Amino acid sequence: MGMGQYSLLSLLVILFSQTEATIFPSNQGPIALGFGNISSYKSDPFTALNHQGTLALAQNNSLSIAFQSQYFVEGLNHACIAGNYNIHNRGILGIGYTFFGNQHYNEGLLKVSFSKRFFERLGAGISLDYLRHQLPKEFYKVKNLVTFEAGILAQFNPHYDLAVQVINPLRVPLANYNDERLPFIINMAIFYNSGKKIILAAEWNQIVTGEGNLRVGIDYEVSNNFNVRAGFHNKPINPSLGISYTLKSIGIHVAFSMHPYLNASSAAGLTYYSSK
Repeated sequence: MGMGQYSLLSLLVILFSQTEATIFPSNQGPIALGFGNISSYKSDPFTALNHQGTLALAQNNSLSIAFQSQYFVEGLNHACIAGNYNIHNRGILGIGYTFFGNQHYNEGLLKVSFSKRFFERLGAGISLDYLRHQLPKEFYKVKNLVTFEAGILAQFNPHYDLAVQVINPLRVPLANYNDERLPFIINMAIFYNSGKKIILAAEWNQIVTGEGNLRVGIDYEVSNNFNVRAGFHNKPINPSLGISYTLKSIGIHVAFSMHPYLNASSAAGLTYYSSK
């Protein structure tokens, strides 16, 4: 490998220790990025990739695509697609795919989810995840891994929601050396809707064998078709900002976040809503 390839792999090592960008990301899309990386936001059309409980409460069939440029470094980009479909009021089918990396190091993650609303204010679901993980071909074999996720979202009243999610509770092995495994992640979030077009949220993201991460976000509905959101997640503190604008059946989403050491990230996406 050349010096450029070694530099990229060195940066990936830093990302493993400082961010959640690689190895089984628990959120995707510009909505989550602008909202402090919170994964269980009900208005997120990328919920088929992010949270199975929230997926159960999706009000519209939709198809979304997004692209994220990370730290303005070639080879550290994300692309994703997510869709959900109401199966004759029997439940919601969600399908999502995300790709990260380049020809030397990349991850492809496919999620197939089924979620259902129970009673009036409870949603729950499960997803089957297939991860294709490739390190440099000269030294490593491609890893093909299968695991699952599950989540619930409960609406206690018009003001408060609670979301819980478990990701890869089986801790699927990644490599025999040093007993490397995909992380077991638990997300817990609480949402407060002020009733005045403002939503406040806090989410705790915990890697069971590692450190936790606090995520905080605020969403302001400027008008019926325009939202502004901001947030941050810590370790280290990454502030973020995002906007969404819906024109008839098309939603446009843009978001930015700033890492204190590694530079900025930006994301943009489009959503088609079949029922709007």
